[in-house]
Amino acid sequence: MIKNQANNNLTAIVVAAGVGSRMGDKSPKQYKKIGTKTMLELSIDALLAEPRITRVIIVVSPSDMLAQSLNFDNDAVTVARVGGLTRASSVQNGLSYAAFTSNDWVLVHDAARPCLLPSDVSKLIDTCIENDKGGLLAVRVNDTLKKESDHGTASHTVPRDGLWAAQTPQMFKAFDLIDALEKAGESVTDEASAMEKNGCSPLLVEGTETNIKVTRPTDLWLAEAILDKRNKGLK
Repeated sequence: MIKNQANNNLTAIVVAAGVGSRMGDKSPKQYKKIGTKTMLELSIDALLAEPRITRVIIVVSPSDMLAQSLNFDNDAVTVARVGGLTRASSVQNGLSYAAFTSNDWVLVHDAARPCLLPSDVSKLIDTCIENDKGGLLAVRVNDTLKKESDHGTASHTVPRDGLWAAQTPQMFKAFDLIDALEKAGESVTDEASAMEKNGCSPLLVEGTETNIKVTRPTDLWLAEAILDKRNKGLK
């Protein structure tokens, strides 16, 4: 048994307040269907497959009525219409809504990552609790990276050694994350960035490359292919 796991309450906050403008569609991308379920539902299913997560809070825009029309059929799921103008503010509002107590942990996940594996969620939880330290799912960068010049040309190659691409969920002690986000402001693009600005060094927990973020239409096609293969028993 992972040490101290019985003393930790785990809440997942799913950020679903975006409008998905780069998808080229009027409806928010989290409500795009892959098969019979929306990306939001698939993301929540992956989190609820981990029994140590005792509640899931979906943060949506105050004007969003679609999430409440979905049937999650689970008392652990709550829809919170407290989303902000930025990702950071949505997470902050979700943290306030959750009303955490000391020693609680929170996992923050993007609704636009519907291919999350439950086994990666368990791996993240195990690693963070075992080390009593926050961390995030991430994968090593395989591509050669180029730094763009002011003229739109490649100025130089960025060494990829030691570079990781951040994913979600990202897991931290709730009070630590609340403090870090308050100090970092709304410019940070993920929770790990806020923690880094606050002097912390989050754990890098190697995830799976198929845990993609759906941002553009081609990403949706790729997510459909991944889940289709997975449903056929191919991971």
